[in-house]
Amino acid sequence: MIWSWAFFLNSILFGFGLAVDAFLISLSNGLNAPEIKRGKISAMAGVFALFQLIAPMIGWICVHTVARHFYLFEECVSWLALTVLCYIGIKMIVDGLCRKKTEIKKPETGIAAVFIQAVITSLDALSVGFAISEYAFLTALAGSAIIALITFGSFIGGFCLGKRYGVKLANKASVIGGIIFIFIGIEVFVSSLI
Repeated sequence: MIWSWAFFLNSILFGFGLAVDAFLISLSNGLNAPEIKRGKISAMAGVFALFQLIAPMIGWICVHTVARHFYLFEECVSWLALTVLCYIGIKMIVDGLCRKKTEIKKPETGIAAVFIQAVITSLDALSVGFAISEYAFLTALAGSAIIALITFGSFIGGFCLGKRYGVKLANKASVIGGIIFIFIGIEVFVSSLI
C-alpha cells in the first residue's frame, strides 16, 4: 500500500477503534483512583500503547508467514478481516447498549494489573494484522505506530475524563468504537475486491 490519505485515514480509524478499550479502562481508573500522579498515568498509557503497537505487527507477521505456506489462506484474509472486525464491532455495540453504569468495577492499577489489562485490550488488535496484510513491513509498522499514539492519547484523555465525569461516557464510547470496527471491516473487504 502506498502512503496515501487512505492509509492515514484507515490507521486513524483503526487507532480510535482499538483505543476504545484502553479509553474505558482509563476512564474507570480516573473515576476510582483520581489520586494517581501524572507520571504513573503516562507510564500506564505507554504500556497500553506498546501493546497496541506490537499486536497488529504480530497479526501482520502471522499472515505473512502463514500465507507463504498456504496460498488458499491468503485468498481468505479479506473475508477473515471482515468477519473478525464485524464480530468485534457488533460485540462492542451490544456490550455498550446492554452494560449498566454499575457494572464498571473499581480497577486495579498495579504493574501486573496494568500489563494484564494491556494484553487483554490489545487482543483485538491482532485482527488488524489481517486487515493490513497488504502493507509493506514499514508501512504496517507506521500504521501500528499511529494506533499506538492514538491509544496513548486516548488513555490519558480517558483518565482525565474519568476524574471529572466518571462512567457516563463509557457506554457511548463502546458503541462508537463498535461502529468504527464494522466500517473498517467493510472497507477492507470492499477494497480487496476492487
